[in-house]
Amino acid sequence: MKIVSFVLFLVSLVHGPIWCIVAQAQTDTTKQAVVITKNTDFAVGRSPEGIIFDGTNIWVANGQADTLTKLSATDGTTLGTFPVGSRPSSLAFDGQNIWVSNRFSNNVMKLRASDGMLLETIKVGRSPEALLFDGNSIWVANGEDGTVTKLRPTDGANCTFTVGTRPVAMTFDGSSVWVVNNNSSNLTKLRVDDGTNLGSFAVGREPTAITFDGANIWVTNFYSKSVTRINTDGSLRDRITVEDGPSSIAFVGGHIVVTNYGSKSISLIEPQNGKVIKTVGVGRSPAGITFDGAHIWVANGGSNSVSRVAL
Repeated sequence: MKIVSFVLFLVSLVHGPIWCIVAQAQTDTTKQAVVITKNTDFAVGRSPEGIIFDGTNIWVANGQADTLTKLSATDGTTLGTFPVGSRPSSLAFDGQNIWVSNRFSNNVMKLRASDGMLLETIKVGRSPEALLFDGNSIWVANGEDGTVTKLRPTDGANCTFTVGTRPVAMTFDGSSVWVVNNNSSNLTKLRVDDGTNLGSFAVGREPTAITFDGANIWVTNFYSKSVTRINTDGSLRDRITVEDGPSSIAFVGGHIVVTNYGSKSISLIEPQNGKVIKTVGVGRSPAGITFDGAHIWVANGGSNSVSRVAL
């Protein structure tokens, strides 16, 4: 099995029901040496991967424990552990509920954020790898099917759209959903209203994660040790060199933050000029990122912990 598959294991349009119808030069930036910043680590379950902030607390998907851990964002106190499906991988928050994709169960679950109560289990495609909330709908990337499913949160009504090979991550730019196709080494752009395919765009080798900074799309290329930045029309803007095995990415606190799976670190990139301004050591095999307004939280898949890093 390829290394990137392990990371993700840890870290024709189909019309649906009516509710669904609602080259520039490449440049590299030189890496900085690792800067050790004081972090605080908190123990969670085995192989944490997905992580999200619900406005008050931090939720972590423990891939090999089949549970979610809820932590206080204030002090890291464990507030609860909740059983879910087999191999939980990704999380989303819809303003009231936590959604989790269960890779081996081929379903997603909705839990009430206030107390972790399971509210609903919805069957989706094979090997759901990633979740996205666009403000109205939940999107699910079905890795083995080469599709994404769009769910209505209130009742689970859904429709499915074909994308590339092994979709593993998604982001929303305000009008379109961008899907990372890991085995195709490209992105698929879908119109959010009806899933119309707006094009496919090449990125680096084995892309694993994606984010939007309000102006550009950023994609991690695991084997290229780089991040690709593209314009929203799909044209390449530049590539930025980071550390070994960039596996997840987020736009937080005005910075692009990348987890470097092989280097046990995160890289902070200034989005205006594409320069790596800081590299911070975290736990082993970092595989997920979220932000609570003051701190970056990183799920360390190889350390069974999360790191809280002051921005």
